[in-house]
Amino acid sequence: MDTLESMRAFARVVELGGFAPAARNLDLSPAMIAKHVAHLENRTGARLLNRTTRHVRPTDVGQAYYERCLEILAGVDDAENAAAAALTQPRGTLRLTAPVEFGNAHLAAIVAQFLDRHADAAVSLDFSNRIVNLVEEGFDLAIRVSASLDTSLIGRKLATSRFHVVASPAYLKAHGRPKAPQDLRSHRCLNFAVPTPLETWRFAKAGRAVQVNVTSRLLSTSSEALRVAANAGAGVSILPTFICGEDLLSRKLVSLFPGHDLGALGVYAIYPHRRYLPAKVRLFLDFLIERFGNDPDRDPWAAGRR
Repeated sequence: MDTLESMRAFARVVELGGFAPAARNLDLSPAMIAKHVAHLENRTGARLLNRTTRHVRPTDVGQAYYERCLEILAGVDDAENAAAAALTQPRGTLRLTAPVEFGNAHLAAIVAQFLDRHADAAVSLDFSNRIVNLVEEGFDLAIRVSASLDTSLIGRKLATSRFHVVASPAYLKAHGRPKAPQDLRSHRCLNFAVPTPLETWRFAKAGRAVQVNVTSRLLSTSSEALRVAANAGAGVSILPTFICGEDLLSRKLVSLFPGHDLGALGVYAIYPHRRYLPAKVRLFLDFLIERFGNDPDRDPWAAGRR
């Protein structure tokens, strides 16, 4: 049997935790996956996997072998990319996933610029707010927007997006501008609905923390819907700059407490664990860093930062 193909099959078994999911991922039968693993165990003379009725886990030797397999397989991919384009052009379709609103507002334009620079490149975009399993679903790269990155995958922070409490000038004219965070208790608020309604807003200034319980006039799973409602004068919302930054710059929305810290989100690029990145992933990652800048703590959507 082809040892490299057996290594690929073995790596998928370890990553996905079983013969059946590895078989589905590689479009093979579970019996063929088992033959690949047996081939490697015969070659090495070592037991690589512990099998039970519910779980398949690598032995200590198998874990070490898996890590070396990743290096070997990534090296083969890297060598093939080098032979194809001297590592200057992406090879194959880059499968990319990102949250819906971030993808539509920011990533689609970056991908278009990347395609313009690399005439032979191809990208498949999937915009979804669910957490995607990159290995199982065959994605090369994911953009995650989160307060923290808790994952076994490799991640690179690209930028920071800070929260602002915002309202339209029309709303403020009709209802008055709150002077302090506590005044928000009497205002109409527009809130994100998942995983639970965000009805406690937290402020910090000069080392002092304040929590304000607000009443939701509108709950939505879409921060874009909250932005539209805030622009229409429906109420006060708390939004990250990647959603409301353009409106703050154009003064369609007003930041009510710019001197307070309301927290922030990190924008991360993550990819499957491997020592060597395929050219298509590395080139796109470099392109993202070029577009966002090399300071991951910078907020590129904040007023005065462009």
